[in-house]
Amino acid sequence: MKQGKRSIQTRLTSATIQANPVSPTGSEASQRNNMGDILSEISKLSSTLNKVASDVSTIKSDTTELKNTVNVLQTRLEEAESRISDVEDSNASMINENKVLRERVERLWSRVDDQENRGRRKNVKLIGLKEGKEAGNAMNDYIKKILSEGLGLQGEEFEIERSHRSGGPRPDDNQPPRVILVKFLRYTARQKVLMAAKKERGIRWEDCTLSIYEDMTKERSDLRRRFSPTMKALWDHQVKHTLAHPAILRFTWKGKRLSFTDPKKAEVFVRDNIQNTEND
Repeated sequence: MKQGKRSIQTRLTSATIQANPVSPTGSEASQRNNMGDILSEISKLSSTLNKVASDVSTIKSDTTELKNTVNVLQTRLEEAESRISDVEDSNASMINENKVLRERVERLWSRVDDQENRGRRKNVKLIGLKEGKEAGNAMNDYIKKILSEGLGLQGEEFEIERSHRSGGPRPDDNQPPRVILVKFLRYTARQKVLMAAKKERGIRWEDCTLSIYEDMTKERSDLRRRFSPTMKALWDHQVKHTLAHPAILRFTWKGKRLSFTDPKKAEVFVRDNIQNTEND
């Protein structure tokens, strides 16, 4: 009977315990709180990892796009380099062609200039005759009169083919008169007229001072004029010289016959070997 009562008491005690469970200790509560915090941190970390994964995916996509862009740029750069190389090659070829063409043009221009000057080899330019002085006379007859009375040159040898003033309107009285161009029938007549005019160093004709020069193109005239300082130095040091066509300075120095086509080289030689030597 006692065992039966105990059994009933044990059952009542167990029921009481189930109905009124015992409160957990402090250590168990702390462990539960820590577990909750860990789960919360794990949840946050999972969220962060998901975000990082999303960002990595975006970065991969951007990297792929950037790589494609770089590949396109690389292709374009290679095309540009190829085109630049082609342009450089073409430019080098054009430079060579231009050099050849320039040399050809210079040769052709030299021939044209030579031909034009050859066409003027019988011509002279008369400078200083006032406008209207020849009025009432044929220009050819008036020029013959100047040659005869001014230079003492006359005869059939000095026959004039034609003569006229240079083109352009007649200048005012206070301006220089136009040049008179004279073409002789013979080259020898032209040479004698130039020599006589050079010897006289100007012709006094009525109230005019006349000068006679060779008729040549401006380009050749400018080239020959560049020898003027050297020729003056030779003249001052009594060195005989001549300026041959088209523009060749010739003279003899210490028994050696010299020729110069470059005015600068001629100037340097005369300065170093003639002027400085005599000054010393």
